[in-house]
Amino acid sequence: MSFNTGGRAIVLVLVVQAVFAQPYRIGPNVQVSTSYSTIRHYEAFAGADSKNAKHLIACAYAVEADGRIDNFFYVSFDRGKSWSRTLVVPSAVDPSCEIGRDGTAFAASILDDGLRVYRSRDGGRNWQQASITAESRNIDRAYLTVDDSKSAFSGRVYVHAYRQSKNPPALVLFYASTDNGQRFPKLIENQATEFPKPWYFPANGVVSDDGTFFGLLAELDDTRRNMSYKTDAASAPQATNATLRIFASRDGGQSLDSVGKIPGVYYDWRVAQLSMAGLAIDRSTGPHHGRLYAIWPDARLDHRTQIFLAHSDDQGRSWSEPMVVSDDDLGISPNPAANHFMPAIAVNRRGIVGITWYDRRDNPDNFGYWVRFRASMDGGANWLPSTRISPEVHKASEDTRKNSGDTAGLAADAGGDFHPAWVDNRTGIPQMWTATVHVIASR
Repeated sequence: MSFNTGGRAIVLVLVVQAVFAQPYRIGPNVQVSTSYSTIRHYEAFAGADSKNAKHLIACAYAVEADGRIDNFFYVSFDRGKSWSRTLVVPSAVDPSCEIGRDGTAFAASILDDGLRVYRSRDGGRNWQQASITAESRNIDRAYLTVDDSKSAFSGRVYVHAYRQSKNPPALVLFYASTDNGQRFPKLIENQATEFPKPWYFPANGVVSDDGTFFGLLAELDDTRRNMSYKTDAASAPQATNATLRIFASRDGGQSLDSVGKIPGVYYDWRVAQLSMAGLAIDRSTGPHHGRLYAIWPDARLDHRTQIFLAHSDDQGRSWSEPMVVSDDDLGISPNPAANHFMPAIAVNRRGIVGITWYDRRDNPDNFGYWVRFRASMDGGANWLPSTRISPEVHKASEDTRKNSGDTAGLAADAGGDFHPAWVDNRTGIPQMWTATVHVIASR
């Protein structure tokens, strides 16, 4: 509100209104990897205990001084205020981590000789290696999913990944444990169907209240890859090159079926914004109970990568029209051709949908990024404005890994707060960070 008085404009800032308009309460940034601050961390991921709000887990891969890549796993028992590294898996990539309904923590890695899974009955303090007798060589990007429902399949642990091969050309791989992650004796293979020469980028899995497992994979046309370090519009996908496929297991891991898809995706393979998609499910008691949400990077508009979202109310069979959820205004921000990437999504106990992504609207070089958070209170129909949750910019142009790995993490704790996990190099070294994000209920 302003008034003209004697030729001078007096602007009255209504502080109360401004404070009320802020829909989020962002806690301080916490350096998860502070005890290993000289070791580069990439490819963050996170999980939360569905019953104990203080219990969290996070993981990343770390590049040691000699160039070896190890997987680091951290746990917190004070709602993310402090973290301890309790497990290192040497010479490993593609970390994944989750917590079961009984507080058991799980960790997964991929080594040269195949899949490795660990479990911790004391929440992540001490770890034991699981037995994997099913074939797991030559697999890529595995995700853990733990059934923390009250269904007949509660406690089952799933791992899904993919394998590239010549005949058949690509396979979805699905491992199931019926004894709370102690043994993985069975492998289910599901072939690609969309393209003559396919490639997979898997996303995470989720479990519904009735114990149904859902997994999301981007099936890509390998003849239309645009893998490069370029960020210009001419290097973006110029046509459809992918389909998002949804898989489900309704029998506790005995079978895996393709149940639906989101077609017509412009998936951007450029290294600088290469990232995985994300999947979430509403298990609240609200009006959107059971709704599935898919989020992914897509370059169909303006020849730049933006973050898209769609939802399904029939267990993945059909999906809503995709919508853009990265809320920069084209032509207004310092970088009108911003390539956003690395989306993550979670739904809290109140049914609030939270998303994060690496955002470049304020980075004219189209390499650096800030991490942003945004939420929807009504099942994705309307969205509150996004806000930065990282107060420092990641200067990706100084980093050989232009995308900081292929994943970022976002988990909703048992109390309803969100816990993103990301990588930035504000200290001069890429490190893993987190913060507690509370969405104000009245908004």
